[in-house]
Amino acid sequence: MKRRKSILLKLSGLVLFLPALIFSSPLDAKTPPFKNFDHPRLVETAELRDVLNHPSIRIVDMRTSFLDYLKGHIPNAVYLHFENLRVPQNGIPAQMPDRICLERLLGDSLSLSNAMWVVIYSEGSNPNATFLTWSLDFLGHKRVGVLNGGWEKWVSEKLPITQHYPQLTPKHFSGKVIQGRLAEKKWVRDRLSAKNVVIIDARPPKQYSGEEGEEIRKGHIPGARNIFWETTLEGNEIKVWKKKEDLQRIFSEAGIERDKGIIVHCRTGREASHVYFTLKYVLGYPDVRLYRGSWVEWSADPDLPIKVGMDP
Repeated sequence: MKRRKSILLKLSGLVLFLPALIFSSPLDAKTPPFKNFDHPRLVETAELRDVLNHPSIRIVDMRTSFLDYLKGHIPNAVYLHFENLRVPQNGIPAQMPDRICLERLLGDSLSLSNAMWVVIYSEGSNPNATFLTWSLDFLGHKRVGVLNGGWEKWVSEKLPITQHYPQLTPKHFSGKVIQGRLAEKKWVRDRLSAKNVVIIDARPPKQYSGEEGEEIRKGHIPGARNIFWETTLEGNEIKVWKKKEDLQRIFSEAGIERDKGIIVHCRTGREASHVYFTLKYVLGYPDVRLYRGSWVEWSADPDLPIKVGMDP
């Protein structure tokens, strides 16, 4: 009798265990793919490798060349060119799409819902990925990751690649605009002399100084400090974000302190999104806004002041 009871208990335990084994798969949509993901952040290659097939993740390839995507991409990645995030507005090129346009792009084209995580990569850790990240942040979507090291790091580690496209269906995405992420032209103009606001120009130094540039007026917004976006990265063929202490030193030496309101801009907002992401989500600066119209909009308005040279 005792032996029989023991066998029944073991069998019962086995019957109870098997369903748990089957239904608690790490790829279950109810099991979050990431931990500590309450705001946009960097995602390392090993993190993404382990959840490639998770149903709650949308991977977005934002490399500049569509042909590179055709040659090979991270499994389940859908392709989006950064130009889809730039539209004309009142005749001014390369401005921000409105909320409805962004919602359709995210839901219909990228098959993204509000409950999903997004991991975005580009080449050389360039600003394409952070450009979409800012758009999602502007719409209040917190589950956004930028792949540190981008495509080059993924390939260097011999991680999986494919030429197959993901099988996606449209989803519903609804954004809630967070105005504190955005600085508009009038908002910037009204704060040019404010002591508690710092403006960062993320363009290359020669565009900042006015030596180069295709716009009708060259130079920079008076008072803006030049921090070229690429100075936040290290490495040659594989570019990753610098260590936090090194990043902090770069901004502190330029007088960019945490107690100030910070406005970042560049030519169209793309490069500035990289600095925005670095300040707000790598270093944790509390008050950072992106001037989305940037130099393309500012330089076209003859009533707005400009300055040339390397001095702010």
